[in-house]
Amino acid sequence: MSILHMNSEFKNPKSKILVILPGWGGSHETWADFVAFAKPHFQDVVVIDLPCFGDEPCPKDVWGVEEYANFVKEKISKYANMQVVLLGHSFGGAVATQLVANNPDIASKLILSGAAVIRPKNYVKRCLFGTMAKIGKGCIAILPSQKLKILAKKVLYRISDSPDFSKTSGIKRDIFKKIIRQDLRHLLSSIAIPTCVMQGADDTYVPFRHRKMIADGIPSASFVVIEQGTHGLHQKKTADALLSAILEFCNS
Repeated sequence: MSILHMNSEFKNPKSKILVILPGWGGSHETWADFVAFAKPHFQDVVVIDLPCFGDEPCPKDVWGVEEYANFVKEKISKYANMQVVLLGHSFGGAVATQLVANNPDIASKLILSGAAVIRPKNYVKRCLFGTMAKIGKGCIAILPSQKLKILAKKVLYRISDSPDFSKTSGIKRDIFKKIIRQDLRHLLSSIAIPTCVMQGADDTYVPFRHRKMIADGIPSASFVVIEQGTHGLHQKKTADALLSAILEFCNS
């Protein structure tokens, strides 16, 4: 069913504002196409750039999810008199979880898309990654060209299932190392507003079992799987299906 045909069956969605928190590495630029696609269906669609991305510089200190949530709380306060539908994608989903659990009146509805909320300790994996990193550094150092060194680093992080790590340095790397150790599942039962947990059927970034655990942990949550969807449901291939699911949830 197309968006235009389906929308005629809904109540008026333009009383709501959709506020989007991008994932790690995302920004208003990476969401621009989806924003333009969704804007006719809402009073407004806003993307809040998180520090280190988009137009927001990195903080001077090493932030965790709590600091990011406080940052968003300040930004979102201007919409206090509106019906806010908060959409958190990946790391943005972790920030949204922290924010809503501690500020139940900040939004009327919550959407978690591929949310990185559950972070198992994975001591063995971290130890393995640390060992591989040390060995890899020595091997990479003797490579004859800078181009080969960059390629080898990307391969190392991909094998270690940490591709985002290769895109960080300085304070951003310290923040990344902190946030990937913050498991927020203890906050799920505190989320009191209607919530929809969405996931792409082909998402290999966040395990399926984690999203099911998130949906089960939130008292008022529903669970939607988008066929052929990957981690970035807002991308062109599944943007139509994502918007359909959002509109249906907003007006249910």
